[in-house]
Amino acid sequence: MPGIIRRLRAAVTPQALALIGAAMLLFLLALRPQERQTDLEERAANVLSQMEGAGKVSVVVMTKPAQQTSGTGFGTLSASAGMDREVPCGAVAVAQGADDPLVQMQLTQALCSLLGLPASAVSVVTGGK
Repeated sequence: MPGIIRRLRAAVTPQALALIGAAMLLFLLALRPQERQTDLEERAANVLSQMEGAGKVSVVVMTKPAQQTSGTGFGTLSASAGMDREVPCGAVAVAQGADDPLVQMQLTQALCSLLGLPASAVSVVTGGK
């Protein structure tokens, strides 16, 4: 019995504990359900996809707790989407037509208006064709 305890103590080093902890974290992250697109993101993508030249558009909206807002207004979509605990703080749109600078600018302006965000918090990039 004392031999087993000595071998266990020798095997449990800080590096081994860190490795076990990292493995457990990766395992837990793998079990986490995939996030689905929110209603707000779906509605924004639907609106932006209807713009001329935009093509297919996907939108991801980052949010933060409402008490941390810095006086920015609520956009039409965010106010009506039931987001009383979180507000948009950034957005990324991937659009097929974003390779045209005019379309990219129009998509950026529309997303800013929809979410009540400044242009610095919005990114519109070209997606696959």
